[in-house]
Amino acid sequence: GAEEADAVCRTVRLIRHATSLGAVESTMERRAAVPGQEHLPPSLLRLSVGIEDADDLWADLDAAIRAAVAG
Repeated sequence: GAEEADAVCRTVRLIRHATSLGAVESTMERRAAVPGQEHLPPSLLRLSVGIEDADDLWADLDAAIRAAVAG
């Protein structure tokens, strides 16, 4: 849901929570939180992968998702 998706965006440490997805660093956003985009699924996270190590990104996402699900 939206609450868990927002928690993931707040909890990631390596990935930046950002609307602009045009940089070299990894970014993510919950698009349904943007005015006018409420028609999108509330839990949908948009991720743009940058130049960081893939294993570091997976670890960051895993930790953030586990924390969001745990409450």
